[in-house]
Amino acid sequence: MKLLEKLSLPILIVCLLFSLAVPHPIVGYTATALMLIFIVINKKNLILILFIYFPARPLFMELNSGLTYTGDLIILCLFISLLIEKFKKKEWSTAKYHFTLPFWLYCLVGVVASVLTGVGLIPILFELRAILVTFLLLYIIGELNLERKDIFRFLKVTLLFTIVLCLHGLLEKIFSRSILLPHAWEMWTLSSTNRMRIYGAAANPNVFALFLSIQLFFSFFLFQALKKYKFSVFLASILIFGTLLLTYSRGTMIAFGIATLVFTIWTKNKTFFKFALGSFVCGLLLIYYPVLFTSSKVELSASVPMENMTIGSTPISEREHALSNRFSDMFSDKTLHQSTEWGRLYVVFKGLEIFMDHPIAGTGLATFGDSATLSFPSPIYQEYQIGERMYTDNQYIQILVQTGLLGFLSVFVFILLTFRKIIKTSNGTSAVFTICLMIAALIAGLFYNILEDKTFTLIFYSCLGFCLHKDIFLKD
Repeated sequence: MKLLEKLSLPILIVCLLFSLAVPHPIVGYTATALMLIFIVINKKNLILILFIYFPARPLFMELNSGLTYTGDLIILCLFISLLIEKFKKKEWSTAKYHFTLPFWLYCLVGVVASVLTGVGLIPILFELRAILVTFLLLYIIGELNLERKDIFRFLKVTLLFTIVLCLHGLLEKIFSRSILLPHAWEMWTLSSTNRMRIYGAAANPNVFALFLSIQLFFSFFLFQALKKYKFSVFLASILIFGTLLLTYSRGTMIAFGIATLVFTIWTKNKTFFKFALGSFVCGLLLIYYPVLFTSSKVELSASVPMENMTIGSTPISEREHALSNRFSDMFSDKTLHQSTEWGRLYVVFKGLEIFMDHPIAGTGLATFGDSATLSFPSPIYQEYQIGERMYTDNQYIQILVQTGLLGFLSVFVFILLTFRKIIKTSNGTSAVFTICLMIAALIAGLFYNILEDKTFTLIFYSCLGFCLHKDIFLKD
């Protein structure tokens, strides 16, 4: 059993890789079942595999549909097993989790409103799963007996995996999405603007950018802790930053730019500022521009059919200034007009219209631009003349429409209590970092449905659980 516990991480990784090598659903289901066995062997490594699974979940699902619910099942089974263990030993302390009650109240308001609106049971459960699965990690991490060495092992493994994802993303960019991607992804019809962006294994440039931004913080913690490997970690941060820039994710860069400033000012850590600035400059010069140059040369030399060139190609001059143009065009008349007609501003105005009709408890979960409405019809779309594939890309308007003032206030109280809880833990760097993550999430919520981003919430709720322990990031 001890040997199996020691080899648990390689075995779990092999289970994932074998499912990708033999892409049959039965193989994926079998691999998931084998991984669940490790709940009684090594819980920590099973959690670690989640930090590999979720950032690349869309790619895993596309290659093997049997892996669709692997992460969900791991989290649910871990949560149930911990509940059983703690209640048997009478060790579960509910007092330290009282601050999470408003979030559960938000979900309850959403469910009741959904029932009153006429939403079916399956769409409600689908959306609850999207919101709550990673939320359970807060309790799981909060109850596990974690040590500082466990956290740094997590950081090392995820950094190595992030390097793989970055290299994969750069190849996607250089070869114009023509290699190392599932055929269905290669056939996506993208606008010239979006075709320039790296989608990565996350199949979404914004989700990928959020993950990479967090990894830049993690790489700094490793940079400070691993004295023998400082240069290697810094090289990795350059790769990450360069790849991040190629996602052209404005919302993410704004959110984490502010979070970086807050972290620097709060901790007064000059080393962090130099690390971040050095990674940015080197990433721009050594990754961003060389990859743009290489991709343009490859595109020109490749024999691409004319119809693909029309859809996918972008003038070289426009490509070189794409990053600055993304920000300068944010408030241009053209962008604002498009946003008002069918973009984010349209969603906000339409959401306010619906909110005025349902101000107290909203229309319920699975009714307005969330994950569930992409898979199930919403009972309010026909009444308000909304297209079936609409996604809000704004967490605040989604909460306001679906749960009204009751749900919005519940989330607001949860944020305040969470901030207070983190401050009271006095956990130094880990507490400050978690607060910065929360700040980034609050800003990113203006641009994305952040509560449904499994990768971000996986890391944020885990860090929140870490804060309930001692300072485990940088304490020497």
